[in-house]
Amino acid sequence: MPAFNEGRHIFKNIRETRLAVSELTAGFEIVVVDDGSTDETGKEIARAAREFPEVRAFASPENRGKGWALKKAFGECRGELVFFLDSDLDIHPRQFSALLGIQKRSGADAVIGSKRHPESTLEYPAARRLVSSVYFFLVKLLFGLPIQDTQTGIKLFRRAALEDVLPRLLVKKYAFDLELLVNLHHRGRQVAEAPVVVDFKGRFGRIGPGSIWTILVDTLAVFYRLKILKYYDRPLPKWDRTPPVSILIAFAEPTPFLDRCLEEIKALDYPDYEVILLPDRELEKPGSKARIIPTGPVGPPRKRDIGAERAAGEILAFIDDDAYPQEDWLKAAVPHFGDPGVAAVGGPASTAPEDGLLRRAGGRVLESWMVAGEHIYRNIPKMLREVDDYPTCNLLVRRSSFEKAGGFDTPYWPGEDTVLCWKLTHLGKGRIIYAPDVQVFHHRRPLFRPHWRQVGNYGLHRGYFVKKFPATSRRPNYFLPSLWTVFLLLGWIPLLLVPGGIRFYLVPAGLYLLLALASGLRTWNWKEVVLVFAGIVTTHLVYGLNFIRGLAARRLPEEDIRSG
Repeated sequence: MPAFNEGRHIFKNIRETRLAVSELTAGFEIVVVDDGSTDETGKEIARAAREFPEVRAFASPENRGKGWALKKAFGECRGELVFFLDSDLDIHPRQFSALLGIQKRSGADAVIGSKRHPESTLEYPAARRLVSSVYFFLVKLLFGLPIQDTQTGIKLFRRAALEDVLPRLLVKKYAFDLELLVNLHHRGRQVAEAPVVVDFKGRFGRIGPGSIWTILVDTLAVFYRLKILKYYDRPLPKWDRTPPVSILIAFAEPTPFLDRCLEEIKALDYPDYEVILLPDRELEKPGSKARIIPTGPVGPPRKRDIGAERAAGEILAFIDDDAYPQEDWLKAAVPHFGDPGVAAVGGPASTAPEDGLLRRAGGRVLESWMVAGEHIYRNIPKMLREVDDYPTCNLLVRRSSFEKAGGFDTPYWPGEDTVLCWKLTHLGKGRIIYAPDVQVFHHRRPLFRPHWRQVGNYGLHRGYFVKKFPATSRRPNYFLPSLWTVFLLLGWIPLLLVPGGIRFYLVPAGLYLLLALASGLRTWNWKEVVLVFAGIVTTHLVYGLNFIRGLAARRLPEEDIRSG
């Protein structure tokens, strides 16, 4: 049962669900996940878990979506038959028995409630019926599913069917149900439908205009992954082992962000890992799983090399002190190392959802296609792929590959990750896998000055690396911000000499500004829209000018420090 802001009803609904299931069987559990509610939902779920031994409670500190909550619940449950049930009880759990009867008679892998079943009874608003009908015809057109409904909030599955399909899914919000059923059908699993009685308690429920747009985008993305990329056909990574992992965190002085990082690391769903903190000086031990190795005032690359020398793990997991992992971070990453050719695994570092306005806007700038370009997957979960350059804020490396490469062994920062990845792939001939479910959340630099300093350093080092490491840095997309910056700053001058030529400056410049403004319109917060717009424009200027500086530089300052 996924729950979000159901504080007034959730205890009663859990109690009713427990009573309904107890009439069917004596052996059951109810797994309830609070998906970052802002009301009393979490406390009420915890109260139910204390009062009813069959109830198991889990929670997310922020809202991640119904799909995430259902995957989390399945990861914690133990039954061979698994029901999904919306916690608002628009569909009462007394209807479990009907789905069970159909499953026993048909032997289906899944039985789903269907509002479009001829025997269904609906108390359903006309507006919601219209939205549901339009969506049904879209799904039928795109996927040709032999079922009449995908979104009804009661479903029954065989455990084996979910184990086969859930690891392939990317959607975390409302279109999760569609992606799940599309994959069951695609993999030849039998899906049956059952009539339902729906007592709809809201005009639109959780589905507002913004959610409808999200569902549409996610639905088209599922189609693209299924029909074009054949993404769901990929073999899932498997490794029967759970090798020891060393998590290394390099920083100068502790910050409140480090506390959150360590808190989430303690909750990791993985049996064998250690945490190594690499501060400048000795610190009070923050927890039983953390080992502190003071390094002195050296840069992050040297800190990580020191930590790796003292680490016990077979896999070295690097994460920044201002980031924190999802609970399945290691569980999702480690199976990829079952392929002996894989040297490293990375995943998206998404903006921390609790960040304030200036940090959140900085994150949206980095996540926009105008700034991230083809590397947008570094910030937002995208398709599984092989890469040869990846940031160390979320990078796991096979220890033997790390040692063969000689570790970081570089004065550069930022840019140390580019050097390591270059050695792992182009020298060591290993592979780096990007996996979208190996996710961490990263607190961004706030707009504007801290953000400018960060992207300016990125641009400076990338420009220099064009000469130093051309295999991974001499690529057209890295030059585009500089070319555009030169055009914006100087492109109008020669066009003044041509009659009417200024239009060839004003038109592309105006279009660029409109696109930057549109990139900020994913929210109705006008302050954030303005900040993202200004952030995109200034990011291009700052990065572009510093990239040119890097191209022109004979040496970088850290090289002089090392040689001195």
